Amino acid sequence: MAGAVAALLAGCGGGGHRAVTVGAYGNYPAQTITGAASPAECRRDGNAFARDGLMLLAHSGPNAAYPADLYYSILREDFADFEARGCDPADIGVALRRRLSAAQRAALVADLPETMAKVVRAGLT
Repeated sequence: MAGAVAALLAGCGGGGHRAVTVGAYGNYPAQTITGAASPAECRRDGNAFARDGLMLLAHSGPNAAYPADLYYSILREDFADFEARGCDPADIGVALRRRLSAAQRAALVADLPETMAKVVRAGLT
């Protein structure tokens, strides 16, 4: 999958808030996502990543009716939210193991930019 996530972590004031900037991708402009640590939100973010990872896989490959760019952009936003909260990679791993087969997990990781793939692989170990 072409493109890469440009994640720039920066402090954004007190209270444990962090900001992650997602670089522009095609027609999708750069954006900054902020978040604060929350176990419940981290689980939600992991579940959203798994759900949207399935959508990316469904719209990728030679049998796809149209390009997966929209789903890739959504997945980048899910990942940025997850990173902004400082979530444990295990939250993504648990959700992916619950919703995706081993083959689907491998295909998803193979399609991700290395920045994202590294975190996902850590969550799956």
